[in-house]
Amino acid sequence: MMLELFVVFGIIPIILALLQLRHDRRSFFGGITLMFGIGVLLFLVILGILNQIAGISEIAVQTTLIFTLGGVIGLPIVIGVALILNSQVMKQKEGRSLTAQLSLLFGFNFIIIAGLSLAVLFRGAVWNQWLVGTMFLFLMVDVTLTGVFIGYLFYSLLYQLIPIKQHVDYIITLGAGVRSDKLTPLLKSRVDKGLEYYRKQGDSGMMVPSGGQGPDEPVSEAYAMGKYLTESQHVDPKHIILEDESTNTMQNMLFSKKKIEQDWHGDRAPKVIFSTNNYHVLRSAIYAKRAGLQADGVGAPTSFYFLPSALLREFIALMMMYKWFLITVVGFWIVITGLMFLV
Repeated sequence: MMLELFVVFGIIPIILALLQLRHDRRSFFGGITLMFGIGVLLFLVILGILNQIAGISEIAVQTTLIFTLGGVIGLPIVIGVALILNSQVMKQKEGRSLTAQLSLLFGFNFIIIAGLSLAVLFRGAVWNQWLVGTMFLFLMVDVTLTGVFIGYLFYSLLYQLIPIKQHVDYIITLGAGVRSDKLTPLLKSRVDKGLEYYRKQGDSGMMVPSGGQGPDEPVSEAYAMGKYLTESQHVDPKHIILEDESTNTMQNMLFSKKKIEQDWHGDRAPKVIFSTNNYHVLRSAIYAKRAGLQADGVGAPTSFYFLPSALLREFIALMMMYKWFLITVVGFWIVITGLMFLV
């Protein structure tokens, strides 16, 4: 009966998530709910395997439990060490920026999770309840948000695996910093990804380079992208609409939408996509939704060493967008901790 209950607990979130994502696959919580349901079902599969092993021999069960416990404690340590090593590569290539330090912080975070797990599981009988409760609270908030991050990571990948097959009328390219009128490798990869879709449909559709001029930039990002498209890629200037006022992703979407509405004269809604780097696609899609722009994103590849910090930065930005969710998670575990340790 308990197993059937857990199966239902996994299937219901998947059904609800699929219904939500069918309506709009840009839903952050729809994606997280889908990953949660899949995670529960995977856990049940592992539980079923352990149950089968239990029928073979007691030694097999004990061995499996040891390996399972070793994985629960050891895997975070391995991931943590890998992220700390990655942070050294980031420091060499990107300097001491905050983004470069995120993988270092997250690496230590995994090691802290492993340490707190051991402390809570094997605490001494004389340990103060307030101390244990505080460790448990920190651990569960940390584990919950780490789980949400992992769900976000997998759904972000899944979102980009869904192909865009229909003809596209407008291809927005989100800007990134420039140091001259030449594109940086990161920005060039974004433009090339959009150009890939432009070429696929026979050099038709409109390219919309989007990005203003920052205080430390000699030209607008849109101008640099437009120059690259016309001079290096021989795109017809009539197929380019520059949006050169935006200073952030939300403005990219709002101002590009305005440009598209001014240009479009069809008797249906235009088909729009945007191109950016793969780590930035899902959050940008959420901004497009908030801007009222019906557009899905495509992602250009990013250097592997850069991905952990970039994805962490994106996730932190998402949590700032959904502060109420963060407050709910902390509040929930405060209540549970109080009931378990302090009542």
